[in-house]
Amino acid sequence: LSCLRGCGMSIQEMKEYLALCLEGQNTIPERKKMLDIKREGLVKTINELNGYVSYIDSKHKFYDDVTSGKIPYKSNLKK
Repeated sequence: LSCLRGCGMSIQEMKEYLALCLEGQNTIPERKKMLDIKREGLVKTINELNGYVSYIDSKHKFYDDVTSGKIPYKSNLKK
């Protein structure tokens, strides 16, 4: 259950999933669909987070280049 919670399942979704598990093998397609939906959401979140990490990495490089004198400092915020 902790893995399902970590995947973003609500308590209600976990109850539904558990109920399906207790019904047996014939509910495997429904359980797979539930997991597929959660997987899609997790992949989307991972991609968004990777974008944020890339942004931070580019800022670090910019700041390193400025502080080392490689490039002059220019703010995009100033006019």
